[in-house]
Amino acid sequence: MDKRIKVGLLIDDIDSSFTQQTCRGAELGAISIDANLYIFPMKYLDSRDFLDDHNRYEYQYNMISRFVTDKNIDVLYVMMGNIGCRTKYESQIEFLNNLPDIPVVTLFTSFDGFPSVTFDNKVGLEAAVNHLIEHHNARNIGFVSGPLTNGDAVERLQVYKDSIEKNGIAYDESRVVYGNFEAACEDVVEDLLERNPNLDAVMFASDLMAYGGYNVFKKRGMQIGKDILVTGFDNAPFSSSIIPSLTTVDASAASLAFRAVENTKEFIKNPKYEFKIDTYFINRESCGCDSSEITTYESEMDLMPVYDKENLPIKGIYDYLFGEYSLGNAIGDIKVHMKEFMYVLFDAVKNKEFESEKKHIKELFSVVIQDPILSYTTTEKMFNMLMVFQRQVNRFLDNDKDRLQLSELFSMIFRTFSMYNSQMLEKKQEHIMGISEMVNRMTSEIFVYDGNTEEAYQSMFTQFGKIGVASAYMLSFKDIIKHYRGDAWVQPQTVNLKAYEVDGVVGVLSMEDCEISINDMFDNGYLPEHRVTMVLTPLYSFEEVYGVLLCEVDYTNFDCVTPISIQLSSALKSLILIEKQRNIQRELESNLKKIEENNTVLDEISKSDELTGVYNRRGFIENAEKAIKDKKNRGKTALVFYSDMDNLKMINDIYGHDDGDFALKEIANILLDTFRSSDIVSRFGGDEFVCLAVVKIEGKGPEIKQRMEIITENHNALVGKPYPIEMSTGYCEFECREDVDLYKLLDIADTMLYAEKQEKKKKNGSYR
Repeated sequence: MDKRIKVGLLIDDIDSSFTQQTCRGAELGAISIDANLYIFPMKYLDSRDFLDDHNRYEYQYNMISRFVTDKNIDVLYVMMGNIGCRTKYESQIEFLNNLPDIPVVTLFTSFDGFPSVTFDNKVGLEAAVNHLIEHHNARNIGFVSGPLTNGDAVERLQVYKDSIEKNGIAYDESRVVYGNFEAACEDVVEDLLERNPNLDAVMFASDLMAYGGYNVFKKRGMQIGKDILVTGFDNAPFSSSIIPSLTTVDASAASLAFRAVENTKEFIKNPKYEFKIDTYFINRESCGCDSSEITTYESEMDLMPVYDKENLPIKGIYDYLFGEYSLGNAIGDIKVHMKEFMYVLFDAVKNKEFESEKKHIKELFSVVIQDPILSYTTTEKMFNMLMVFQRQVNRFLDNDKDRLQLSELFSMIFRTFSMYNSQMLEKKQEHIMGISEMVNRMTSEIFVYDGNTEEAYQSMFTQFGKIGVASAYMLSFKDIIKHYRGDAWVQPQTVNLKAYEVDGVVGVLSMEDCEISINDMFDNGYLPEHRVTMVLTPLYSFEEVYGVLLCEVDYTNFDCVTPISIQLSSALKSLILIEKQRNIQRELESNLKKIEENNTVLDEISKSDELTGVYNRRGFIENAEKAIKDKKNRGKTALVFYSDMDNLKMINDIYGHDDGDFALKEIANILLDTFRSSDIVSRFGGDEFVCLAVVKIEGKGPEIKQRMEIITENHNALVGKPYPIEMSTGYCEFECREDVDLYKLLDIADTMLYAEKQEKKKKNGSYR
C-alpha cells in the first residue's frame, strides 16, 4: 500500500470561526484522498504594533511553523494573508521564502512566486453592489474593508470601487474604513457613520465585521434593512440565523480548503498549479429584501416540474447542498441515502400513500440527517431543499384533503430535522461542559500526586479521550527554552515524547526511550496507523517554552485544543516547580537550613494560583483545615463560601481567553475585598473559588453575601468591560471542631450554589 501523503495546514488562530471552517474543509479534502492532515496554528506574525497585554506572549505560537520540514510534510497550505495581516507584504514574502523546500500553496490570498487557491471575489461582490444600486436605489454606500496587508481585503476594496464607478457613482475615500476581519470593529463603523451620516448602505468585507456592525446600528436605533442596508462577505454559519438574516456573498472557507487539499497530488506534480473558487451573491433580509423567492432555490437546484422520480435532478440537489464537496467521493454514502429518501417520498405523494409510508419516510430521513457529511451544508439549505421538494410534489394533488396530508407529512419531516438540530446543540453544550470539567480537574488535581510525574501524566492524559481527543502526545524539549519577544527562535532538532494517550491507553516514557527527531514526529511508532487529522500547539508559560502537544481531533473537537494546551502548560509549569523542589532537596541535603528555605519558597508557590495570586486548591485545603482545628477557634462559628463565575465561557468565546483571564483575576479581587485579610480566599480550580471566614456570631452569611454583591457591582463599574463579571455563591455555616469534615461542608455550599445558578437560569434563560 502506498504511503499516505502528509498534508500540512499552516493557520492563524484555531479558535477563529473562519479558520475552523478552513480546517473543516481541509479535513474533508484529506479524507477524500486518504491523506494525513497536520494543522499548525501559529497565530499571527509578530509585530510590535500589536504589543499589548492581550497578546504579549502570543509570539510563542510563531515557532510552530518551524516544526514543518521537508522530511515530515509533503505539501504545505498556508493562510498567509491571515497569519501576516499585522505585518507588511515584504515580511510575509520573506516568511514564505524561508519555509522548507516543499510545495507551498497559499490559501485565500495570492503571493508572487507561490501557487494559490483563492476566491474570485469579483463576481459575488459586484453582484451585491449592483443589487443595492439597482434594486434599492442606494447611492451613498459605505465600505468596511479588511486590513490592506491582506490580499483579499485589497481585492474586495478594488471590486467595490470599480463596481460603484461602473454605476456612475464617484468613489469617495471618506466612505471607506479599515477593520481587521474581526467582529471587534465597532469603533471603525462608528467612525464611518460619524463621517457619513447620510449613508444608504454599508458593505462589509467579512460577515464577522458585519456582525460587529449590527451592534453599532442597533445601538444607534437604526433598523437594519430599512434605515441602513447591510451586506457581508463569506456566508459564515451564523449569517442566516442572525436577525435580520445577513445578505452576503457565499465564499466558503471550507469549500476552498476542501478543493485545495483534494487537489494535493496536482500541486505536488505541478508547482505552478493554481485555481480560483467562485463566489455567489446571497440575497437575504439585511439589504431590505424579503427572503429569496422559492423559484430562486428551484433554479439553483435545477428542480423543474417532473412527474417521474427517475427525472429528479439529484445531482443538482447535491450541488446545491454541498457545493464543492459534491465532487469526487467526498460525500460518500449520503448520495445513496438521500436518493432513496427522495424516491420513496416522491412515490408516496404521487400514489397518495401518505399514512402507509409515513414511518418508512421518517426512518429514511433520520438516516440522512445523521450522516456526518450533513455538517458540511447549512440548516438553511436543508430547509430550502425540503421546501422546494414539497412545492414540487404538491403538483400531484388535486384536492384539499390530500394537500393537508402532504402538509402533515412535511411537518413531520421538518419537526424531525428541528429536533435533531436541537439535540446536536445540546450535545455541543455537553461537550463544552466536559472540556471545562476536564480542564478544572487537570488544574486542581496536579498537586495530588506530590511530584510523582508519571502518575500526574497518567491522570491528565486519561481525561483526553473523554472530550473527543482520539490520541494525544506531549513532546517536550530536552531543556526548557527561554524565548523572549524579538529573539530569533532556534529550533531543536529533537523532542522527547514524555507521555501519550491512544484509544484510552496512556503511556509515560523514560528519558532513554523517548527522543524523537523532528523529521520523524509524524512517523514514530506510537502514532495510529489509520488516517489522522492532528493539531500541533505550543506548551509554554510566559517566556518559558516546554515543548508541543500533538492532538488527534476531528473538526467537531477543534475547540478543545486551546484549553487543553493552556492547562497542560500550566500543569507542566507546576510539575517543573515540584521537580525543581525535589532536585534542590537532593542537591542540598548537607545544608539543612538552605533546604528548608528553598522548600518554603517552593511550597508557597505550589499553594498559590498563578493567575490570580490567591491560594489554589491545595493551599486552601491545608490552611482551612488548620484554621478549623486551631484550638483558639474551637467552638467559634465559621462560614465556607463556594463561588462559581457565571459567564466565563461567553467571555472566552466572544472576547478571547485574555479577557477570560482578566475576569478570573477580577473575581479574585472582589473576594479579597469582600473578606478580611485573616480569612482564606482561593481559586479552587477553573472558574471556581472557595473562601473560609471564622466569625464571632451566627447568621453572618447573608450579610457577607450582600457585601460581596455590592463590591461586585462596584468592580464592574470601575473596570468598564462590555460584559458583566459576576459569580453565583453558596455557603455553609458550621462550628469549628476537630471532627469537622471540610469536604461535606463544601458539598453543602456547592448545593446552595447550584440552586442559585438554577434560579438565575429560570429568571434570565441562562446563568447570566
